[in-house]
Amino acid sequence: MRALRAFTIAVLSLGLIAAACGGGSSEKKQTPAEAKAEITKAWETFFNPAIPVEEKKDIVENYDALKPILDEQKTNPQAQMIKAAVKDVTLQGDTNATVTYDIVNTQTNEPLLPNASGQAIKQDGHWKVTQQTFCSLIKLADQNKKCP
Repeated sequence: MRALRAFTIAVLSLGLIAAACGGGSSEKKQTPAEAKAEITKAWETFFNPAIPVEEKKDIVENYDALKPILDEQKTNPQAQMIKAAVKDVTLQGDTNATVTYDIVNTQTNEPLLPNASGQAIKQDGHWKVTQQTFCSLIKLADQNKKCP
């Protein structure tokens, strides 16, 4: 009887430990290198004027509110001549990062805004350019521009 009770306690304990340790999230935890690579790709894709706006949905925070501005940028000749080149990513936990990047001319690759700093956030399993970062750049180009 004692052995059966000990066995039952052991099985229940293992079940509780297993439930506490993992069941629930199917998302694999990223290594820092994987996170930095995903952030770099998201930033360089987001700031690439050749990428259609619809393909930027999962790489910018608050896409629906920013979509009208993103659509405007597709017809802005100045916006069509710039892209981002990520220089460094500093992770701040599992869901935030600081990104150092250059805004460069698409024709000459000349830095127009070197060593800029922005934020990335992980939401819904995707690393995204923050709305604040995007709006800061919009305001830099036009101080009177509304950005949510």
